[in-house]
Amino acid sequence: MVPPTTDGGEYVRPDAETVLRVEGVEKTFGGVTALDGVDLEVRDGEIVGLVGPNGAGKTTLFNCIMGEHDVDAGSVHLGDTELTGMNTPDIVQAGLSRMFQLARVFPELTVRENVLINQDHSGETMLTTLFRETDEEVVRRAEELIEFVDLTHLIDEQAGNLSGGQKKLLNLACTLLSEPDVVLLDEPTAGVNPNLVDDITESITELNRDRGTTFLVIEHDMDVVHEISDHVYVFATATNLTDGEPNAALNDPRVLEAYFGE
Repeated sequence: MVPPTTDGGEYVRPDAETVLRVEGVEKTFGGVTALDGVDLEVRDGEIVGLVGPNGAGKTTLFNCIMGEHDVDAGSVHLGDTELTGMNTPDIVQAGLSRMFQLARVFPELTVRENVLINQDHSGETMLTTLFRETDEEVVRRAEELIEFVDLTHLIDEQAGNLSGGQKKLLNLACTLLSEPDVVLLDEPTAGVNPNLVDDITESITELNRDRGTTFLVIEHDMDVVHEISDHVYVFATATNLTDGEPNAALNDPRVLEAYFGE
């Protein structure tokens, strides 16, 4: 029997456990429905793509998963831990991390300092975190991540001097410092120079393949979705339209009708 694979041919364990589960999540803003009974599962070791038009609810779902919005109904679980109602710092400590669509860096801090400031700073201000004595293991891991995203030559450069793509690579390193179980990526290649898109997608797939990092990725570039995803969810108007392997999901008649009127 041939094992299940992604479109790109990578092996996906059929018995992998569900690590992130969204069940019946609903969210409204001023009477406008943003999420309407959304269900979603991410298995351990998968890269799951999340696609859909602007306004379909993808980023709102990320905000609900990360505790930035309270849900009106439904639940979110990371493994056996229910995240519903938890605040964002506690959700991060539970094992979730997020990279935003717009790169978030401290422009006056160096690349190294930007990564180190993402270490656990429970009970501290971020400034105290930066200037307290840092564990050698944390420094080693930070420098390893900076090397992994190919920014070692810029390690002492102020982050404000980086290009848009380099800032996204820096954000990816920052996101991974806490060694999360699942990483949420919101448009990782949006607004990036085409020369750096491959660097970002290669970093994601290598982290998944070699380190087993699990990803849920919002992405508009269908070539990227096909390249990196094991499974794809398609959103339309606040809910799931369909899901499945990339080719099957993106060629579903309902998707073609919704997007192209075919």
